[in-house]
Amino acid sequence: MGVTRLLALGYHDVVPAGTEEESGFRGADAATYKVPLEHFQQHLEAIGTCGAGRGFNLLLTFDDGGSGACHAAAALEQAGRRGYFFITTGLIGTPGFLTAAQIAQLHARGHMIGSHGVTHRGKMSRMPEAALHSEWSESVEMLSSIIGAPVVTASVPSGFYATRVARAAAAAGIRRLFTQQPTTRPEQVFGCEVIGRFTIRTWTSAERVRALASGCLRPRLEEALFWRVRQFAKTAGGAAYGDLRRAFFERHSSARLT
Repeated sequence: MGVTRLLALGYHDVVPAGTEEESGFRGADAATYKVPLEHFQQHLEAIGTCGAGRGFNLLLTFDDGGSGACHAAAALEQAGRRGYFFITTGLIGTPGFLTAAQIAQLHARGHMIGSHGVTHRGKMSRMPEAALHSEWSESVEMLSSIIGAPVVTASVPSGFYATRVARAAAAAGIRRLFTQQPTTRPEQVFGCEVIGRFTIRTWTSAERVRALASGCLRPRLEEALFWRVRQFAKTAGGAAYGDLRRAFFERHSSARLT
């Protein structure tokens, strides 16, 4: 028998249409990661029709810890699934983000609660060593106290991954670390299983999700190519990359409203 590989889909917020600014981070850039609840339900229906795709074990993950996680969890449960919810602990209980009680409830309902760091600020791959370790250890400690169980999963904020990020995560007790690199081949790094994900955006169609979940090669290759182009742009743009990206989406959003 062949070895089952992991195929993880990376979501952020799931929100009812028209409520994008009520959950998670705000702004036109962040809005591109917010999937309307109706579309997410269509994604789940599409996944349900494709069965086990080509030896892949499908995982659904949700970053940031926005309050829209409650909508995502309810839809998952209706479809007979559970998800991985990665929480930015410094934002717990702030407007647009989950409360400690909601996080504990998600855990009690069978969802996996993981760390998304403390601050969601800066690039983890370039943080000073002490700050990097604090991001993981403090967030894991807080989440463990909320759910009353060890926290052994995490995802890297904004995709700024490096080997040293996995080393610090492993030191904090994290055993599964998700990145944004679109790959189905996990790696073992310092005792931590590093797993790539295929990022889902607000415009991602149910057909695209079905193709990914089915293990089709073409969309995986397309996502890998786009990721490499974006990594090159990040490197070439340096510190200005984030500002240019936000400005682009702000202009694009304004153009759609006029």
